[in-house]
Amino acid sequence: MEFCNNTFRWGDYINEVWDTWYSDRNGALMVAEIKSNNIGVNHTKSSMTAAAPEHRITSIITQVVGVSHAYVCPKRKEVWLEGIRVNPKYRRTGIASQLLDQMIKYGKGIDSNIGEATAIAAQTNAISRSMLVKNDFQERAKWTYYTGYKENDHQGNRDGVPIRKYILPNNQGEVPNDNASSCSGNTGVSFATANDIDNIISFLSRSRTFISSGKRYVQSWKWYELDLEHSSISALIACKKIIIVRTRNIQEVEGLAITNNRTRENYQTEQLQSGNQRRKQVTSEEADSVNRADEGSFQIVYLDAPTLTSLENLLGFIVNWAISSSKFDRIQLFTPNQIHPEKSDFYDTQDVLAKFGISRSECFLLYVRSI
Repeated sequence: MEFCNNTFRWGDYINEVWDTWYSDRNGALMVAEIKSNNIGVNHTKSSMTAAAPEHRITSIITQVVGVSHAYVCPKRKEVWLEGIRVNPKYRRTGIASQLLDQMIKYGKGIDSNIGEATAIAAQTNAISRSMLVKNDFQERAKWTYYTGYKENDHQGNRDGVPIRKYILPNNQGEVPNDNASSCSGNTGVSFATANDIDNIISFLSRSRTFISSGKRYVQSWKWYELDLEHSSISALIACKKIIIVRTRNIQEVEGLAITNNRTRENYQTEQLQSGNQRRKQVTSEEADSVNRADEGSFQIVYLDAPTLTSLENLLGFIVNWAISSSKFDRIQLFTPNQIHPEKSDFYDTQDVLAKFGISRSECFLLYVRSI
């Protein structure tokens, strides 16, 4: 598996998730293997082994030349495709396409009602994007990933590669907002309650940003569809995962952020305290929300701020919340393109976030294929 070590400039994450993917009850680890002296991969007969949870594209088992992971998302509406890696010596031979086909077959085999296959690719990754388009995937949305760190000691190198990391403001006075109270303690910005459900659904229903997002939010680097149903919004609110900005009359929602603010310690405590046996069974979605790679992060997994004021108020609340908590050492923020309403002042999201110590790391494109 050495071909997975240096996929990106900073290395790769496959070695960190391999064991999790291998044992994933709602997913399958795919492995492409060929005979070491068989260069004509396209002419080999491909099949899947019956061994679970690992699924293999195989001829004569001698050399692993490709891997990937398929995951059946909650509610079984889509199969998520990720981690496609092919040995550079065997690229452009159809292995990646075969992996895609096998992952889709796996998803449909789990539930024939699954209607979509989804994946992301970095905007700068022309090869992956071309491969997805070649296999009938269509670009659905553009998202940007940002990070901000609480302390200076989180700056440094990753495998010798310098990484620039912005530091969050360490006091209220450094948060750029004309009305400091709107960042902390203002009744206009707060975690949503059950009384806000209808207003949240109404806000998202008419939000151009929500439409541009592909109607998704992020959980552990998987883009899930967000149903605008009372039960779905209620479940997020019950876990304190929605922050809202209210209008001055404190009636309508003016902007919102969805968070993933549960640490592994909090999650385990919730499971122990739960008296419901069903709740004690760890689902893949819940396990993802406390993935070790994300532990210690206060994550914003959807951001929708139609105006500059609503964005600044949300960010002020988020930054102060993260700084005041000893459980978080950084903010990770995933945001779709912000679509500004007509007659509203335009703002540059990246410039505003930078003022709050949150810097852009990468842009990603969401691809979807009907299956």
